[in-house]
Amino acid sequence: MDEIEAAADALFDGVVVLPASPPERAAALAARGFALVAVDPNERILGFAHVLEFDARFHLEQLSVHPDAQRQGLGAALLAAAEDGVRARGASVVTLRTFADVPWNAPFYRRHGYVDAELPVALTPLLGAEERLGLLRAGARVTLAKQVAEHVVPRPAVSVLPLRDGASGLEVLVQYRASTMDFAEGAVVFPGGRLLPGELPVDVPAAHLPAWAATELPAPELLAAAAIREVAEECGVLLTADDLVPWDDWVTPPGGRRRFDVAFFLTAARPGQEWRNTTTEAVRTGWISPIALLRDADAGAVRLLPPTRTLLTELAGLRDVATAIAARPRIVPVLHDRGRPRLGSTR
Repeated sequence: MDEIEAAADALFDGVVVLPASPPERAAALAARGFALVAVDPNERILGFAHVLEFDARFHLEQLSVHPDAQRQGLGAALLAAAEDGVRARGASVVTLRTFADVPWNAPFYRRHGYVDAELPVALTPLLGAEERLGLLRAGARVTLAKQVAEHVVPRPAVSVLPLRDGASGLEVLVQYRASTMDFAEGAVVFPGGRLLPGELPVDVPAAHLPAWAATELPAPELLAAAAIREVAEECGVLLTADDLVPWDDWVTPPGGRRRFDVAFFLTAARPGQEWRNTTTEAVRTGWISPIALLRDADAGAVRLLPPTRTLLTELAGLRDVATAIAARPRIVPVLHDRGRPRLGSTR
């Protein structure tokens, strides 16, 4: 496929100045996703399409056709096959990045139903990769997207933020997810999971009832039951509904093959509780200050999903557990992973 890409890139001579074929190309082909190859009767490769999967979203990373095989509909066929592959994997949107002013780039995709779009937050690391590879210096780039199927309906889920007062201030318990997971792999998250069929409701404090009123989440009695079950399974700690404080609601943006509507709770760790890692979904669990974890993320040492980063930013502005528990911000669903911290600093 390197030969195909090099031959196709030669067409850019005099149009844009492409960087040399990067060593990251091999790593990109080995990343999660799928590739499609077009061959002639003699099994000579004529073109290929490579689609990346990241956090259950699909991005057309490369589509190349050898110049000798162009203007025969092969590019359109590869594009349609890539879209079929995304549909078959349960997702609804394909995104891509391409040159805005090259006639056979953006105009080609627009003819096939792609429209201008904003790159999903989950895929913004691609912009950094383009900068490192020199693509942003080669010419104007544009993000395009196409909806290829009905959007997946979000599944109700819960997440719990255990808090304690540490020697240097507020601390939160987080999980470092295994890199083998098929969603949020390798990310730092809070304990939690999806509601299960037949979840048995529990009695909840009266304050829980209006807290979720602006959301489309299930009954508070079911949310609390799921939160209690997940913490017991993942951290070995048994909570009650009285231990849970409703905090936020984030809905996974449309387009990917997995979507969740997540109710977030706070809980204050009590003396005698032994919070530990009791799930194979995480390689370890630990207490850390929100400020320290945000610094680790900024340094590239850990990966945070958008809800995790925003909630940590909120907690970083709070003095102690009592302040956090008493804050009770209004809960409004956050869409498109673009929420902002709701609380001002109390430091």
